[in-house]
Amino acid sequence: MQQNFLNNFPLESRETVSRLYDTILERSLMQAYQRLDDAQKSMMATIFNTDNEESKKNFLKEYVGDLQDIMIKETKKIIEEIKKKPAN
Repeated sequence: MQQNFLNNFPLESRETVSRLYDTILERSLMQAYQRLDDAQKSMMATIFNTDNEESKKNFLKEYVGDLQDIMIKETKKIIEEIKKKPAN
């Protein structure tokens, strides 16, 4: 999916957009992880250390909820952080 998403951007922007996407995803997953109890955290670590995308998707759906919603909130936070930084 990410590769198709990147094709919407000019070639020179794709690396930056990819890093931004990775940052948003990482922050979203960390936020979701922090909400879990210890047993769920252990389960998440086990599942996310595999290549089984279906298991990851099912875990997120069952224990996290809508990852896309979390990612939208994290994107908004990043935008606000960028706005607060002084221009160079």
